[in-house]
Amino acid sequence: MRGFPPIQLALLIIAFIVLAIPLSHLTGNAQDKPLAKAGTKEEKHVKALVRLRYAHKPATLSLKIGDQSLVTAADESPIEVDANLIEPKIGIDVLLAATWPENTPDTALTVEIEPDGLDTQSQTRWSSSGSLDEAITFTWK
Repeated sequence: MRGFPPIQLALLIIAFIVLAIPLSHLTGNAQDKPLAKAGTKEEKHVKALVRLRYAHKPATLSLKIGDQSLVTAADESPIEVDANLIEPKIGIDVLLAATWPENTPDTALTVEIEPDGLDTQSQTRWSSSGSLDEAITFTWK
């Protein structure tokens, strides 16, 4: 046995209205808030001491953090440089490149970063075939 179509249609419309009223209150009364502009957030800068240690003096040496070139020449180990880092809690990428004269055995370079108010972190990388070209990521929690 089938129901009476006009009554079924009326019940469907009533059910739709009952559901539409709370949904319109949830979605229709939102206030328009201005969107924050990208790039308006100030970047936090933190002073840090960057230390570079090695056993064999490289012929060429480069240490970059972001667009800052901190070390461009090899001096006596250790090399210490003051730097301004942008928000080190997120993480810092250090680009390290070095080459050694021929017949230099594989050697290690250690990079230490000591930001103000955070723990010192160090990472060591080994050269192979007289060269090293690494991107090192430091993160603090």
